[in-house]
Amino acid sequence: MRSEDADPRASIEELCEIKRQYVDPLAKWYRTHTTWPRVVFRLAGTSVIVLSLAIPFLASAGDVYQKIGVPIASFIIALVSALNAFYSWQKTWEKRVSAQLVLEGLSAIWETEIAAAKRATDSKEAYKKAFEATQDLIEKAKMLSVAETNAFFATVKFPQLSEPKK
Repeated sequence: MRSEDADPRASIEELCEIKRQYVDPLAKWYRTHTTWPRVVFRLAGTSVIVLSLAIPFLASAGDVYQKIGVPIASFIIALVSALNAFYSWQKTWEKRVSAQLVLEGLSAIWETEIAAAKRATDSKEAYKKAFEATQDLIEKAKMLSVAETNAFFATVKFPQLSEPKK
């Protein structure tokens, strides 16, 4: 017996299970992987600002601070700035939040289409609409994930060293 010939509610429930297995884990991944890039980006930016503002005070505070504090602060600023440029924490955070929001929107649209299909009187038409909505959701979720992954790898580049000027 084919799915569309079976009870439409049971057939539609199979489509809901497919969505739970494929789309929900992807949405959960984006929900759980947006915090650390935001936190690291904010901490990196704050530390660069604070240490940059501290350098003039360290330089005028005395001999020990000039010899130890200024080089350490400068090193940390350079290190954090380089890591931020290499890992692009802000862009990672933005891309993941955007992907999460799009996925949540797609899921909400899918849920309304499934709810409408469950209330339809023609069972074959109801299953067809639910099937098309599920296929569309999975296709768009896959495209979103692939696009976000491609954008991530397009921005990851090894730092280039410039040749000394002659």
